[in-house]
Amino acid sequence: MSLDSAWFYFAFMAIALGVAGLPTFRNLDAVAGEATRHRAVDGLRGFLALGVFVYHLVVTHGFIATGQWQAPGSRFYALLGPIGVSLFFMITGFLFWGQVLRARGRPRWHALYIGRLWRIAPMYLFVVLVMLVIVFARTGFRLHEQASVVVASVLQWLALGMIDAQPDVNGVRATHVLAGVTWTIWYEWIFYASLVVTAIAARFKSHARFVFAALLLSIGARSLLQVDAVGFAMLFLCGMAIASLLHTNRSPRLTQPIASGIAAACLLAVGVGALSGYATSTGLLLALFLYCVCNGASLFGLLTTTAAQRLGHISYSLYLMQGLVLTALLSIEPLRRAAMASPQGYWAVGVLCLATLVCCAALGYVHIERPGIALGKRWVLRLDQRWARRTLLRDARQGAAAPVRPRPTEA
Repeated sequence: MSLDSAWFYFAFMAIALGVAGLPTFRNLDAVAGEATRHRAVDGLRGFLALGVFVYHLVVTHGFIATGQWQAPGSRFYALLGPIGVSLFFMITGFLFWGQVLRARGRPRWHALYIGRLWRIAPMYLFVVLVMLVIVFARTGFRLHEQASVVVASVLQWLALGMIDAQPDVNGVRATHVLAGVTWTIWYEWIFYASLVVTAIAARFKSHARFVFAALLLSIGARSLLQVDAVGFAMLFLCGMAIASLLHTNRSPRLTQPIASGIAAACLLAVGVGALSGYATSTGLLLALFLYCVCNGASLFGLLTTTAAQRLGHISYSLYLMQGLVLTALLSIEPLRRAAMASPQGYWAVGVLCLATLVCCAALGYVHIERPGIALGKRWVLRLDQRWARRTLLRDARQGAAAPVRPRPTEA
């Protein structure tokens, strides 16, 4: 069986579900206060992160064999990465535009941005710091470039993805250590910043028209300009359009079996007919798929299983840590030789990488992500309490300073 066989992917998903479903991982289950409005979307995120991992697993094989970091030759595996990223962008657009709509265009901005900062930063900084240790270990902890150049590149990596750069560090291609996954965070930050402007449209009943007009404009610009940023904007707008449709209750409500059937058909159409993971037609099919998931589809119960929910909870760690796991395990010479000896050997080592990734991501979620999220909530609560005290003091001072006017006597 060749390395390009799609059956390996489905075997990986089954193994991941089996591992995540073990009682050992019950600490990944949602706790009080973590209830979600869209359980199927949470379950989907785990599969998307794992799909990106399998994509990079195949990319890494080519990198070891040829020294070239490029998309897999297999069309099936070449689609996995772009599909995962596309749906992640759409989910972001859906969730946060939905939050803005529920707040009628006036969300608590400090809560939104502090929450995003503490959601993204802790795990991001962890994986970048580990990457830097690996890079400097490979260079013998000696400078191979000017100190100013090394410091500048390190600072760019530590900027939480707010700088659109993945520079080499001390002469080492640092982005390969992380499997190049951090580039998407830049676009996430751009989207969060854009909400300050687009939220104005959410204050009016015509918000759906605004979103669909912007979506059509992005599709037209994409066909004319062929600029990646425009294509990614289209993906966020697809998620926003889904949120607007569901918020206005103008879309048809589908039963779970029908919605799951349509969603499965969309995925099949992408798998059979898509030539590019970022093509406009692929994005629109994926948008229809996500609409079905947000509208009741659970892929016949798969996305709402306990194992899928757990994988969804750790999806951010799965996404960010995959490069570190691949780099660490495939740097062990006996494993590397066994992996490159045959396709079967490579996929066997890939299973070890998968199990290691799930375990590491679970630890990262419990000890880094979840505490970071809780700390962000405490920051917001303290700010709210401080502002409330200031408001009370101001009102009290104004009340004490206001003159008391006698009531007019009745005639």
